Amino acid sequence: MKTCTLILTLILATPVFAQTRIDFLQVGRSYTNLFYNGKSTDIWLNLSPEMKKVFGDPDGILGMHLQMKKQFGDEAEVIDEQVILQGEFVQYQRLVRFEKDPSAMMVQWSFDHNGVIVGFYVRPAAAVESQFLDYKDKVALRLPFNGNWLVLAGGRSVSENQHAGTVDQRFAYDITAIKHGRIFSGDGTRPEQYFCFGRAILAPGAGTVVEVNDGIPDNPINAPFDSPPAGNLVVIDYGYSEYSFLAHLKLGSIKVKVGDQVRQGQQIGKCGNSGDATTPHLHIHLQNTPVLFKGEGLPMQFQSYIADKRFVGTGEPVRGQIVRNKNHK
Repeated sequence: MKTCTLILTLILATPVFAQTRIDFLQVGRSYTNLFYNGKSTDIWLNLSPEMKKVFGDPDGILGMHLQMKKQFGDEAEVIDEQVILQGEFVQYQRLVRFEKDPSAMMVQWSFDHNGVIVGFYVRPAAAVESQFLDYKDKVALRLPFNGNWLVLAGGRSVSENQHAGTVDQRFAYDITAIKHGRIFSGDGTRPEQYFCFGRAILAPGAGTVVEVNDGIPDNPINAPFDSPPAGNLVVIDYGYSEYSFLAHLKLGSIKVKVGDQVRQGQQIGKCGNSGDATTPHLHIHLQNTPVLFKGEGLPMQFQSYIADKRFVGTGEPVRGQIVRNKNHK
């Protein structure tokens, strides 16, 4: 068993987060590269006073870098990266693997609204605990699209699914359409080149629409988002305290309104690239409240689908699988 790297976590009170034009995706990438290259003085200059007390001096940061370098080697793979709002802070999270250890690790920077570093850690990535690991959905659900789609994130471990580290999205999925082994045509620099972009998104089950958010532009490819993280969104209440969230929908594509009764398979909108999405895809998850970030995630089990050319009666797709509904090619 390999020993764990140094874990350093510090999240401190700062003024309430305000709207900013800071590109936190690029900022997080820059500080991660500085850390990997031992540029401790450059990091030190932007630490909050409290973080400086923790490290003591730039050598404290350098020592953490050298320990990691010796134990884990260089970064070998970026599994996922994202920028999220977490209360009063902005977090840059980078899920990675290193040369000397195949397990997933999380690199996280926390910033205040001025871009000052108020938290930093590197630690093994772990799924959050859940009381719903053995939960069986009460509503019958189908995959919310037709045709072949690739599961970008799905499964119960963080290495398969970066959402597994969050309480509300513990069992979430990110999925995109695929054709002939590719998810886009051409060079993939425009949203419309992605096969999922503009494709119909369907209600997974029969229920009542309880939230709709539209009017958010679709992002250019790999651009930082400047909108609510979910982007254009539909939330459906199935009863039994089961609510599905379908996010990153295309601007102006949503066909339902709050209070509508929807049937399973009914089109509710189109796949887009709004919110915290760098490339077009559908984000979907099930939780026990209708409020984003304020509930606990529930396993989302789909009925009667094909995964990698094999029939699944009831199951939870995992990262890397190509899935489609049984009766829709």
